[in-house]
Amino acid sequence: MTRKSESLLLLDANVIIHLFKLHIWETVIARRDVCLGGTVVSEAHFYKTDEGERIDFDFGTYVDAGQVRRFDVMVSEAQTFCAKFTPLFSDQIHPGELELLVRLSANPSEYHLCSSDAIVFRVLGALRIAERGISLEDVLSQIGLGRPLPYQFSREFRNRWTKKGFQEGLRGLGLKDSPLA
Repeated sequence: MTRKSESLLLLDANVIIHLFKLHIWETVIARRDVCLGGTVVSEAHFYKTDEGERIDFDFGTYVDAGQVRRFDVMVSEAQTFCAKFTPLFSDQIHPGELELLVRLSANPSEYHLCSSDAIVFRVLGALRIAERGISLEDVLSQIGLGRPLPYQFSREFRNRWTKKGFQEGLRGLGLKDSPLA
């Protein structure tokens, strides 16, 4: 078994649901230290199979057993974070993503954030902490579970949107305090 890494892994709801669909959630949390925001915990509680069957899951058991960590951010923290951005970014960030980005930005060296939403990687690129974003493809590769995944979970997707966010930041787009804004 691969050892857990030093950085904590922040997972967005879309990634969690995909891990459950692949039936590898338990293996991932055994091999990586995972942190879930309270909003993500409330968003991700079921998935539907290809046949339309609803499969429920409960994060409370994982948190109670110490298999994953849960955190919440204060409204004031979220407001302060959002105030950094123009509507180009702030209007696209959903509550679960916002919570993860707030936690990551408070201490970037402690976390990696895994999502399949372009705005997450654009924000990380614009904030110049792109190295703290990680694709599900890379997470699974690191822990010996590599497999083909849909594009939005790929390294290529992360790189594309991180680069776009970085370029937007350089052009003064997205960030309010950009020298070009």
